[in-house]
Amino acid sequence: MNAVSKSKKRKRILIPLLVICAIIFFVAGFNMLFRPLKKEIKLTGIYEPVYQDYWLTKGDAEIQVRAWYPKEYSGKDGSAKVMVFSHGSCGTIDNNVSLYKELASNGYVVLAPAHPGSASVMTRSDGSKVRVSSEFIKEMTSVNPNGDAEKAYQIFQKWMKERMEDLNLVMDDFKTKCQNPQAEFERISDASRFIAAGHSLGGSAAYAMARTRTDISSCIALESPCMYDVKGVSDGKFIFDDSAYNVPLLNIYTDSSYPHLKDWMQYKNNEMLLTAKNSVSLYYKGVGHMGICDLSLASPIIAAILGGKFPKVDAVTQLTQLNTDVMAFTK
Repeated sequence: MNAVSKSKKRKRILIPLLVICAIIFFVAGFNMLFRPLKKEIKLTGIYEPVYQDYWLTKGDAEIQVRAWYPKEYSGKDGSAKVMVFSHGSCGTIDNNVSLYKELASNGYVVLAPAHPGSASVMTRSDGSKVRVSSEFIKEMTSVNPNGDAEKAYQIFQKWMKERMEDLNLVMDDFKTKCQNPQAEFERISDASRFIAAGHSLGGSAAYAMARTRTDISSCIALESPCMYDVKGVSDGKFIFDDSAYNVPLLNIYTDSSYPHLKDWMQYKNNEMLLTAKNSVSLYYKGVGHMGICDLSLASPIIAAILGGKFPKVDAVTQLTQLNTDVMAFTK
């Protein structure tokens, strides 16, 4: 066999091998980007966290609720603290699932609703899927508080109304269920008081719950402006309700917002909360907006792109710190 023939034979073998290798690397890269990594945050509690889904009716729509709770809870009935956690814009029902598991392992119940229209995806009771609405995406991409305060105010009002309707429905329904419990998580729950919590837009809704309900024991907001406190616009600037909150607040920020609290108009009340009585504010340096939700575990690259920052702190370390701080605050 001459040299030319040998060269052609090598190419016939080499090219398919290169194609196969390219496919393997592409699939591996795709998995790294879009599929959950096999990472788990170490739990500190004694209970196995489990969950159960249920659905509520809101007009013509459904709200999926995922209840996380401690399996074989050893406390007395009606003693487990209950957190209601609202996900961020285009978030999911598992937005901060590592936190939900940590709380459940320590004897808490967590109710995590998926907000129709603003959740990236929600599962109906019949198994079909609902995606984020185009209207909400349009609102997200057009809101500019420092550029057009009046339009931002109208959008904030709409978002808060929708979120508050969802959360009020979840809490009121749960209180009714716990009067005649059918599920284990209903039997063990103290439904007289709720911890309101959320990430981003969900945290803004949690602040609103703290303002408007008398059965909120505390509020946790993960990088969230006090949208509900915006009561109008004057001379191109927001008018805020800057009265004191009546419950303890935990306000958590990252590099995505903390350096801008004085610059971004929607965060004016958050700046006030830095020194307010009964308010704890934490700044996680070296991490962006999506670094304090579980997308940073599932896909660090996408979390960094969406959060506008490649983190200097790995997701496991950061989310473990978040769990520690939330547990310390709620105990």
